[in-house]
Amino acid sequence: MAVSNAAFRFAAGLLTFLVSGGFRAWAEPTVTAVTEPVVHGEGPHWDAETGVLFFVDIDQQRVNKYDPATNKVTYAQFVGGGVSLVIPVKGTRAQELLTTRGHDVIVFSWNQENARFDSSENSKNLSVIARVETDADKSGNRWNDGKADAKGRLWAGTMGPEPVVGSVTPDQGSFYLLQAGSDPITEISPVSISNGLAWSEDNTQLYYIDTATGQVDVFDFDLERAKIANRRKVFNLAENGVKGHPDGMTIDSEGNLWIAAFDGSQVINVDPDSGELIRSVPIPASRVTSVTFGGPNLDILYVTTSRLGLSEVEQEQQPLAGSVFAVTGLGVSALAPANNVIPPV
Repeated sequence: MAVSNAAFRFAAGLLTFLVSGGFRAWAEPTVTAVTEPVVHGEGPHWDAETGVLFFVDIDQQRVNKYDPATNKVTYAQFVGGGVSLVIPVKGTRAQELLTTRGHDVIVFSWNQENARFDSSENSKNLSVIARVETDADKSGNRWNDGKADAKGRLWAGTMGPEPVVGSVTPDQGSFYLLQAGSDPITEISPVSISNGLAWSEDNTQLYYIDTATGQVDVFDFDLERAKIANRRKVFNLAENGVKGHPDGMTIDSEGNLWIAAFDGSQVINVDPDSGELIRSVPIPASRVTSVTFGGPNLDILYVTTSRLGLSEVEQEQQPLAGSVFAVTGLGVSALAPANNVIPPV
């Protein structure tokens, strides 16, 4: 699926904010739709080894691959529950990937051409490696966001039922650690919408979002022991007059956070040390879901968006909602390439 030559380009304007007692100006970033719209885009992961972007469409139960060299999107179609994240398995050159489907964590082999995975259990090309929250009172839960740490361990969380988009049953989810040799370990419970994750350069801080809190929190992080402690607030959107709800997140080469603002039509850039808003990049879709850096120099910010739950009028006003956008000209890059995962089996 290639994007037409009329791909939308959006100049965010000259951005100037008060930072650490002085003013700093940035050149105009450019926001370009690089895919056709999907329903509920999420979970972007740039694979530096192969130079492609993986992302999911939760509603359509698809893992997608966007190749910027060809502008082509291919997909792996699943059944049995929404897929919410995708991470290549370390050492496989993205021929094996980890994803989530409903309550399951699965690993699948994929040649990255359009394919359908019908099996809900194990098969030649698909293995269920973990399952959580299968009790009747959690039947409406599903996995949401997650990432691998520098050791390849999976940190991921769940969310409660969402009968109406943006209205989730509170305190039904949990945040888990999945590593080899053990069942999923509950790290935080309850949570409402376990979401964005990022680690500091020295891996001593884990930044975390439970969307329902309206803020980014930080934990002390012990990489060797896989332990988190001492949760505290970094940045609350409403307290700082920022429209939207915090969703997915990444971190840049200056140690600052980039946070998707769902129902906020923007990505915000925050200094986690001072708790200050550095700048905001407008996105031509209200439901901004997640972000990651990619490209040959890791300086393109890829932004996923959603059109799920938008009215007909809103979809007409936001024709590119659901697209993946590429933001260039930010003057920063990724802190490091995204970690690939070592499956917890």
